Amino acid sequence: MSDPVLIERIRSIFLHDEPRVTLAGAARLLGRSHDDITAAIDEGDIETIATGGGPMIDIRELAEQALHVWPLVTIEEALGTDASLILPPGVRTRKFSARFPRYIIAALQRLAEENGESVEVLLTRELHGLAHANKDRLAAAIPGFAEAIDWPLADDEKQAC
Repeated sequence: MSDPVLIERIRSIFLHDEPRVTLAGAARLLGRSHDDITAAIDEGDIETIATGGGPMIDIRELAEQALHVWPLVTIEEALGTDASLILPPGVRTRKFSARFPRYIIAALQRLAEENGESVEVLLTRELHGLAHANKDRLAAAIPGFAEAIDWPLADDEKQAC
């Protein structure tokens, strides 16, 4: 990853010192317009916190939004050596290889292309849905699973960014 602006935006979100950001700050960090952020709030896609200075966004909510903007591998690369301090072990990425029938590979490539994303991003999103659908059963059998699947919105204080 060589885009220093992108790296700085990601690091600013995940290594943020304060528990909240302003709407303007969230828009800047996510690379979205203020109107986009306001629309996402109005649609219920982003939750805000009422403060005396106006609505703000919890940094964990901002981190969740960042996961919709950039692939986890991009976030992990931008965090560099700090990734191990921020990402729970179960969220850290690693290479995985599998063999599939050619028609499945062609379908994945076509669907990813139509969505303007990589096959890796498409598979991660779809497999996250599968894991989430089986969350309770898998959490009982896999150490760290619940922490990983709920991150970054988990209520546990130690998981806060």
